[in-house]
Amino acid sequence: MSELFFHEINRCLNCAKPLCVKGCPLGNDYSKIIKYIKENNYKQAVAQIGHPFGEICGYVCPHGNACQGGCVLAGQGSPIMTGLIERELFFKYPYVIERKDTVLQGKNYAVIGGGISGLTFACKAYENGADITVFECDELLSTIKLIPDFRLPKQAVLRAEQAFLGKINIVRDKVDGKTLKSLQERFNAVYVSTGAAADFNLGIDGQAFAVNYRDCLMGNFTHGTVAIVGGGNSALDCARYAKSVGCRAIVVYRRSQADMPAFATEVQAAVREGVEFMFNTAPISLQKADGHLCLTLAETVNEGRGKLVITDETQTLNCNSVIAAIGSKFDSSILSAEKKADTYLQYGNVYIGGDAKQGKLAVDAVKDGMEAVRLITEKERKICL
Repeated sequence: MSELFFHEINRCLNCAKPLCVKGCPLGNDYSKIIKYIKENNYKQAVAQIGHPFGEICGYVCPHGNACQGGCVLAGQGSPIMTGLIERELFFKYPYVIERKDTVLQGKNYAVIGGGISGLTFACKAYENGADITVFECDELLSTIKLIPDFRLPKQAVLRAEQAFLGKINIVRDKVDGKTLKSLQERFNAVYVSTGAAADFNLGIDGQAFAVNYRDCLMGNFTHGTVAIVGGGNSALDCARYAKSVGCRAIVVYRRSQADMPAFATEVQAAVREGVEFMFNTAPISLQKADGHLCLTLAETVNEGRGKLVITDETQTLNCNSVIAAIGSKFDSSILSAEKKADTYLQYGNVYIGGDAKQGKLAVDAVKDGMEAVRLITEKERKICL
């Protein structure tokens, strides 16, 4: 561990009523975690966090708006760096998945989607005695692996993935609505946690010339001047990645900088790295001519209450690639109409979490998986009484 790690540990005030607990979506008590670390009980500190994705959350969670932001020292401008503590702790002492209870012994559960939420469910159900089969058409954690190394090192993802070796069965298959019905009959419960695989398109003439953010992050775009349409973390990932491989990167966002959904830390990093921004600007058409793309942009005006008006003031931007990074959504075709009516959790023996439940953050995905297992174990314990 670094000197900074121990410096942060020693700054903790061990609050009697730690506000970091309220700030964390999982309710992690960092004063207790830090207490275990001070006692050299690192494994108990990891167990207190209670899932295999502590290092990943340490990198990608918006700590300033959560646990770190809740720290009492935040008022002095120097909150405990909980993210750094979490990622260094898990790097040195990875989470070990092992049987801890027998309440779900003899049960077989199916997980659809091998992302953070599905694997969290698999982890906690396995620890309570269940056998787990994960249905994943790609590789495990495929979406999170798209995040560039400068924000989330690939090795951190691989270390989390290693915790599941030998613990779960993996079936490389895509599940549709018909298959889901079959799984409901074959397994005691099914956890649906497929990712947000359906991309929103630009909705403009010529949108077929644009590249989606996944292809961009895999390097499948033409280098040169790259326009990235969007204002979230994925858009900034694309912009910073394009900049890192020598491109001119321009983020085009239809609202103001203050309205950007991306983490402020990511915006600041992009600015430092030379990413350019065009705010209050929306694309209205995209054409291909003379070996380059011509993106026509219109000025926008916010008339209040979220109402955005596209004006007649336009300009053109010549570029080599246009990246559509305006978000994606869960493909709900796997679920029947009655299941789509609600966003959470149980429909018979089907549970839903992660992107399927409209989760936004990695920590939300973890929380959904843990909560689903908690509901299942509570139900099983009642049956046993």
